[in-house]
Amino acid sequence: MTEKEILEKQEASGNQVFYLMLVGKFFLAYGYGAFALSRGTGYRVMRKARKTGSVITCGFPIERLDTVLLRVRDAGGRIEPLEQRLYRFSGLDGTPDERMVCEQKPVPATGKTAAPEGMASRQSAPPPFSGGDWLREAVLSFNLSMSTPLDAMNFIGRLQQKLKTSIACESPAGQGLQE
Repeated sequence: MTEKEILEKQEASGNQVFYLMLVGKFFLAYGYGAFALSRGTGYRVMRKARKTGSVITCGFPIERLDTVLLRVRDAGGRIEPLEQRLYRFSGLDGTPDERMVCEQKPVPATGKTAAPEGMASRQSAPPPFSGGDWLREAVLSFNLSMSTPLDAMNFIGRLQQKLKTSIACESPAGQGLQE
């Protein structure tokens, strides 16, 4: 089944029945299904560029399938396998809401995509040093539940670098840390 076929089937159901399709190592929901999946699981809704325009998606890695099945059911939804690579789900609100959509923006130099909007708090450097509150704010603004282990490791690395820089600036001798 293609993205287009999934969107057509969902539309034929009045956008009350949605589909999850395995694409590579990720399950993806499209259109109204992306909003329903996001509301049921907390995963991000993304707008992805295609040759014919853009498509709204929400997805997760294949190894999280069991967790997602439970989350959809806990949110009041119903989900059932249709084939090995396809699931049908319903009972969740698929109403589009542009505030939920994270945009992917191309990076000018490489043409690759940058971090989507709405992810800036966890993927940008900690705020500049201003008293002792920057660390508290940086840690509190990091959304651990929506982060991968790699995101968390990168975040800790940025905090460590900022702490080293801040301590070096505060050093009475102006020497900073010795490594």
